[in-house]
Amino acid sequence: MSTAVDFAARLIEPRAIVAAGHSAVLAYISPSRPGANFGAKPITADYARALTAAGLDIVSIWQYGKPGDATPSDWTTGYDGGRRMAEQALATHLSVGAPRHAPIFFAVDEDISLSQWNSTAVEFFRGVNSVLGSAWTGIYGHARVCAWAIEDAVVGARGQFSWAWQTRAWSGTEREPRAVLYQRVIDTPSNPGPIIDSTRVDVNDILAPDFGQWALDRSVSVPPFTEIDRLGPSHSSREGARITNFLLHTQEGNGTAESLAAYLNNPANGVSYHYTLRDAVVVRVVPEELASWSVLSANPFTVNLCFAGSRIAWSRAQWLAIDGDLRIAAYLAVRSAQRHGYSTEVIEPDYHVGDGISDHRYVTRALGIGSHTDVGPNFPWDVFAAHVASFVGATEPTAIDLRAAASPWLGARRTTGELSTPDGVGRFAEFEHGHVYWHPSTDAHAVPTAIMDKYAELEWETGPLGYPTAEHTELPDPQGSGPGLAQTFQGGAVYRRAAQPAYWVHGAIGARWAAAGHENGELGWPASDETAHDDGVYQSFEFGRIYWVPEQIVALRNSGEPDTPLSRPA
Repeated sequence: MSTAVDFAARLIEPRAIVAAGHSAVLAYISPSRPGANFGAKPITADYARALTAAGLDIVSIWQYGKPGDATPSDWTTGYDGGRRMAEQALATHLSVGAPRHAPIFFAVDEDISLSQWNSTAVEFFRGVNSVLGSAWTGIYGHARVCAWAIEDAVVGARGQFSWAWQTRAWSGTEREPRAVLYQRVIDTPSNPGPIIDSTRVDVNDILAPDFGQWALDRSVSVPPFTEIDRLGPSHSSREGARITNFLLHTQEGNGTAESLAAYLNNPANGVSYHYTLRDAVVVRVVPEELASWSVLSANPFTVNLCFAGSRIAWSRAQWLAIDGDLRIAAYLAVRSAQRHGYSTEVIEPDYHVGDGISDHRYVTRALGIGSHTDVGPNFPWDVFAAHVASFVGATEPTAIDLRAAASPWLGARRTTGELSTPDGVGRFAEFEHGHVYWHPSTDAHAVPTAIMDKYAELEWETGPLGYPTAEHTELPDPQGSGPGLAQTFQGGAVYRRAAQPAYWVHGAIGARWAAAGHENGELGWPASDETAHDDGVYQSFEFGRIYWVPEQIVALRNSGEPDTPLSRPA
């Protein structure tokens, strides 16, 4: 059974969590209450990215107050408290990289009664529902409080499961069968939890394929399967390589997912895969952030899955007899591609080299590595590709899709799907004549190639410009060879005259230039970026310069010796 850890004392090294055999972190998005100083409350965007890079799933949890503390238990604050805390929880949830369609679990961390639930706690959760919607509200508590929340429909459901995280505390022998998580090990002074990276943790059993993890695309139905961790020593470092492909393999034997995993976990056998799969049982053998021993020199940039009990010689009918496993494999491939930002294109025979989902024979035929030919000539690529498409394309159009549809000048799409930006929050897609960037605080905006050059020079959205905040504008330029372009970003604006370099205008100098009339004013178009000068900076324009030093800014128009200072507009 896969397990997740939760902790508040400090941010634990992600690789240590993986080494301890866990696959997920239940992470606090709530701040420390007054008088407390928890190093892991709330988590940061950088830490969330490190967890994801280590192959760990993340689930959002909220607990601010505490029983017996000066700050009251969250559930005692009723409807208004639930609404207020949900607003703060959602803002933090999104800011650290979580998707909107992932639940947030709110804690009832004490042994409350049905009377307390009915009079106060359920109202707290209704307040949370008013912000998140019940579909994305979860609860932590004992077995009974989980059941009450489900019965009162204040928590969401996924198939036979609900967003309920049951703790062993106060539950006795009761178990809520609809819970997605069970807190089995609780760190207390009398019963300390295990130590990871010098910090004690709680341990939770993962009871459902969808337990609220950020990485899951909930716009499609998750195929039912059981995922088991059997992490072993048969792996290597990726040595910094970017993952580009998900590959399918046959076993050429009669094993089960678990018996094949046991064989792979013996390093003397010299082979391993990230996943084994048979009869809706998925065994995770190697974390995706490490390289399995599957495809020789292609190991550093691939994720590998083996259909246990399968053979190259299978007929199409034999493959179609395990269509449920084909769908699970397609889901795992899409999940991996979305997690690591590579293409979900299915690369089938006749192959071409590229990012995407393929098989071992792709490595042989397209990459020229090795001699394997699995998954064989009768694999039903059409059926498998349809399964992949159902997980990729069954969603409503995204903001990027809608912006692209409204911007036909972008031309052909080059990116399959969307890629994550390094902050783990934004997304982007590449087109023939530009890119579209999206961030929850700025929406989606298209950036033409003529401006992308400067955007790239300034390190895209990770640099001082940040994300685009509006569409580009064409500006008439009587003295140029064609219209110029301008586009605003979080950190200023980029201006580019036809056939000329682009320049960045921002801050106090940008404000002074705007006051002078932008490109139609006395200074004309930008002619340089800012340049350091003495204790400040200056920027050149078509007809002058603007100088800035702390507490002072001066605009000068070229008009002989000396230049003419420009007066500020009234």
